[in-house]
Amino acid sequence: MRLLTPRKILPALGVLLSGALYVYGQTNSPTKTLSAPVRRVAFDREAFFGEGQAMPHWSNGYLVARRVETFQPGIPNVRIYDQDGHRVREAAIWFAESQRVIIYSVAVTAKGEIVTGGSTHKADGTTVPFISLSDASGNLVSVLQTIGFGPKNICLAPDGTVWSFGGTGYDEASQPNPGDMLRHFDLQKGQLGTYLPRSTFSSKLSSGPEIRAQIDCSGDAITIYSSTAGAYIEMKYTDASPRVYDVAPPPELKLIGFAICGPEQVYGSFSRSDFGGLYYLTFDLAGKPVRWSPVQGTVGRLTDPGVISGLWGAEGNRLLVSREDDSIGVQAVHWTQVIGH
Repeated sequence: MRLLTPRKILPALGVLLSGALYVYGQTNSPTKTLSAPVRRVAFDREAFFGEGQAMPHWSNGYLVARRVETFQPGIPNVRIYDQDGHRVREAAIWFAESQRVIIYSVAVTAKGEIVTGGSTHKADGTTVPFISLSDASGNLVSVLQTIGFGPKNICLAPDGTVWSFGGTGYDEASQPNPGDMLRHFDLQKGQLGTYLPRSTFSSKLSSGPEIRAQIDCSGDAITIYSSTAGAYIEMKYTDASPRVYDVAPPPELKLIGFAICGPEQVYGSFSRSDFGGLYYLTFDLAGKPVRWSPVQGTVGRLTDPGVISGLWGAEGNRLLVSREDDSIGVQAVHWTQVIGH
């Protein structure tokens, strides 16, 4: 298998990402399995299911659920659950003159404040993308407009700033607008920096690279995986630019969950209508990501025992997952650990 090398991101060069070779079941990587759960908590179904609701994720010790579209004020579109499965707060993100509010992504601070990336649509046809901050009671505290940039995926760095992998929009010919897709924000100071030009990715993708993507802010780096572009992106906070690697998703599967437990410990859950499971990213001897490999015993038909149906995030070296063999009608989160190196 050809090892893939990182591309240096140069704004003047539009280098297209080529698909990486992935042969399912053929891997020289060590076998990895999941430990028995060290903790299991049953959550209310409304944390996972509901009208217009996106898949939840884990953020700073909380499970975050969001309603994608809201059409009137006073409707909670963000709900926060603690580690015992209890709903502890909610927020109704809405603005004067709005006709519709879309919530793209949500993160929670260590203090329990809610940071939201979204857009508001007004009666005059204008759309205003934003990043907002709500206090621990769900009250809107501040709003930063991100004109020309849709903050589709956000995460919080240890210093409290916000990183986003988002979209630049399209022109009248349905071609992506130029601009950088990775941006750094301070909710008080505004935009601090921009990286990763849209021209890095093909304009012929079925959807923008930011659509089927997820982002993680760890102690020293921002990490992104775009299932649409087949791209793994990593940037240390001290770097001048990110590195992009070609890593195709498992065949015919789409990314639904993403988590990092440490250096070269990157996990993703992928699925289609009847098949899915948990995968880990394999790295070569030089530390470059190569391909997604299945975690043994977790991949198969979604009706099979042991198959992982959801990856919600990580807490230290433990993954938070859901399994298909839980009791019917119960949505539980399992704290578990990957075994193998």
